[in-house]
Amino acid sequence: MKTSVIIVTYNGMKWIKNCLESILKSTIPISIIVVDNCSNDGTVEFIKVNFPRVNLIEQRENLGFGKANNIGISLALKASSEYVFLLNQDAFIEENTIEKLIEVSQQNLKYGILSPIHADGDGTKLDESFCYYIGKSCGQSFISDLILNKTKKDIYSLPMINAAAWLIPKITLENVGGFDTSFFLYGEDDNYCQRVLYNNFQIGIVPTAFIRHDSDNNNTKEIIKGSEKYYAKFLNHIKVSYGNVNTDNYKNVSKLKYSFLKKSIISLIKFDLADFKINWTKAKLLAGENLKEKVLFNRQKGKNYLE
Repeated sequence: MKTSVIIVTYNGMKWIKNCLESILKSTIPISIIVVDNCSNDGTVEFIKVNFPRVNLIEQRENLGFGKANNIGISLALKASSEYVFLLNQDAFIEENTIEKLIEVSQQNLKYGILSPIHADGDGTKLDESFCYYIGKSCGQSFISDLILNKTKKDIYSLPMINAAAWLIPKITLENVGGFDTSFFLYGEDDNYCQRVLYNNFQIGIVPTAFIRHDSDNNNTKEIIKGSEKYYAKFLNHIKVSYGNVNTDNYKNVSKLKYSFLKKSIISLIKFDLADFKINWTKAKLLAGENLKEKVLFNRQKGKNYLE
């Protein structure tokens, strides 16, 4: 059963040694594909010298998380991999993490994505983002079983888990495709999970498999209003909420655009130039999005976004 691990790197020297070494401790044959998004901190040179067996794909620019992963996924499928395991550069797996995920996957074919438990970097508590997602969905059942010392299920289903560590069977990729390349960073995993559910697969976490996620780039951190990151987060939120393939929310984007235009005019009348700029910019961003076309495309079955 051929399995490919795909890691997207960007200035990952802080983590890449521990990340790759953790994968090499796996007890099954695994091929490692690293897609580097034009790092400038020595990450590429370090991998070449210390991990020569890694299939290193160097990019001349930062393509973003989703598009870079798609390159690795496409290579894995061409190499006849039955599973791909997406792992963040700042995450480290336990020795048998991938093996456990595959074992559970083979017994539960309806699951299109399986993820392990995400601990924080030193393994002393759960990762903040992981807590956020399980708290919104399967948290009550999962946490109750832990605290009340009940027998844990093999899988706990949920509609979304962040893509720090995903096992994806080949059949998922053949039906859903890769990441929507309109997302540069953040939101692409929400969008992908929506498409997985649309194609009648399920998403789950496996409580017997673990990673440590040493993330210091949490998207839940407060962002300065009016900054570039602020508008990027806003647009990602719109694409996730209104571009959901399981709804027709895209039909409401025009109304949303006009509401921001109205707010900008009111702000201008009040001589609140800062608020005017924010609402006007949001309206312009919405005007540049054709979410109907994107939703209709993402509803199609096939290897969308993959070569």
